[in-house]
Amino acid sequence: MFSGKKLFECPDNLMELTMAVNTISHFYTTKAFLPAMMEENHGHIVTIASMAGKMGASGLVDYCASKHGAVGFHESLTTELIHLRKNGIKTTVVCPYYVDTPMLNGATINTSQALPILKSQDVVDNIMDAVLTNRTMVLMPKFFYFMLFALR
Repeated sequence: MFSGKKLFECPDNLMELTMAVNTISHFYTTKAFLPAMMEENHGHIVTIASMAGKMGASGLVDYCASKHGAVGFHESLTTELIHLRKNGIKTTVVCPYYVDTPMLNGATINTSQALPILKSQDVVDNIMDAVLTNRTMVLMPKFFYFMLFALR
């Protein structure tokens, strides 16, 4: 969910909805399922974020902030599970670039051949592989691993 509006053009209700859908929903979903996982010390929590959760973009202040919140949620939850000695519960945060989902319908996206819009099935395949191999972070496309390393 994103408004695609600059900060002062974005109505408050859209900012709140973006935060609710992209950040707060992770809290409620995790609180619903984590107790059973903790009882068994087994499970896997996947947080869907975005590359916008790793770097900001003009015209996407609400979206980037909400996805930064999702990344922070993942990082804090992972640390909390370690401190609780719940090493059987794995976590993965997924940070894709633009994905060909209905959310992009009608949006004007400036992309290049170097960074094309991702196919949703490729994103699903990457998520499944990450869960099966217990990777804690998935950046798509892989170019972003280098980019984030270079920016540090």
